[in-house]
Amino acid sequence: MSLKLAESYERIADKVSDEYRKRGVHIRYKRVKRKIGEEIKTISEPMGLYDSDGKRVVNYEKRASNVKFCGTCLEFEPIDKELKRLIKANFCRVPLCPMCQWRKSLRVFKEVSEVMRIVQLRKVNYVPLFLTLTVKNCAVENLKATLDNMFNGWNEFMRSRTLNPMIAGKITHIVKGWFRSLEITYDGDKFITAKRYREAKKYYDERGLKQGDKNPNYNTIHPHFHAVLLVERTYFKSDGYMHTRDWVKLWRQSARLDYDPVCDIRRVRTSKEKRNQVADIAKYTYKDAEILTDKLAEQEKDNVVQSLSSALHGRRLYAYGGIMKEIVAELKLDENKIDVTDEVNPELAKMILMYRWDFGISNYRFVKEIKV
Repeated sequence: MSLKLAESYERIADKVSDEYRKRGVHIRYKRVKRKIGEEIKTISEPMGLYDSDGKRVVNYEKRASNVKFCGTCLEFEPIDKELKRLIKANFCRVPLCPMCQWRKSLRVFKEVSEVMRIVQLRKVNYVPLFLTLTVKNCAVENLKATLDNMFNGWNEFMRSRTLNPMIAGKITHIVKGWFRSLEITYDGDKFITAKRYREAKKYYDERGLKQGDKNPNYNTIHPHFHAVLLVERTYFKSDGYMHTRDWVKLWRQSARLDYDPVCDIRRVRTSKEKRNQVADIAKYTYKDAEILTDKLAEQEKDNVVQSLSSALHGRRLYAYGGIMKEIVAELKLDENKIDVTDEVNPELAKMILMYRWDFGISNYRFVKEIKV
């Protein structure tokens, strides 16, 4: 999948080269101090590509190279005869990279689980609600504008008087803490499959559609938010309690929609259910299998990749608020970092095992042992 994405980025780089030239796109540098050998020197480092108006643009050529070689060199510390711990790797951190998406989903799941564990220890009267906020599917080329509206809507949603009512002259926060993530799905099925019909039978029946008919949502994108909201136990019997219709109304107002969006709000009672919900929230921002599939023509694939790259560029895909944000800061968790330990205590590690990706055999091969 990474190689397919790299190929798409290469084609996009060729396609936008003339446009970038007309816009005066150039590399912008910054002066930084770096230790080179035993000396501290001031050098110029590239900040990225910018057009003549000072607007940053996506460097597709660089992304193609970064994704292509992402995870091609891995170093492990052996824990015992069978287990090894990854201590160093050349991950690219490109937002659409399948490898980095997978690793980030694991990290987010671990972090949110840890934050919720601490909340439940410190605030036994806090209860998590799991919320999903949606908008209608949008055309591929309209994704950026749709996300702009959604993120602005989220900010208004969380600052609204409905969730922060004034009681006795004091603002009372119904939501004590939150975690929010963005998920994007792409609909690449030209026709309604048996599976699609089974999963959304009511939707298709209402529109007089059946299996095998043309899919009305083909080549559209469905962005939506997943969130964990922390409320007090007394919320469920308070005057501020909100039914699903109230959440729909608030999201419609906040996102300035001209229709009632689909919203799902639920309380989860068991630890197993909570774990499943956290895993759902921590899943990939987008599913590479939906976009990098061979079912799509190259042009369609490139259009979706380019739209996603442009729309997600510089966005905060995961975020915390309230008490959950305080705990993240306390634990010194970086919301945008994929954790890789670069140093190993030589007293703990006997050796480091290095593996490199072999493009010929499409697999990792053992390179050498590094004695510590």
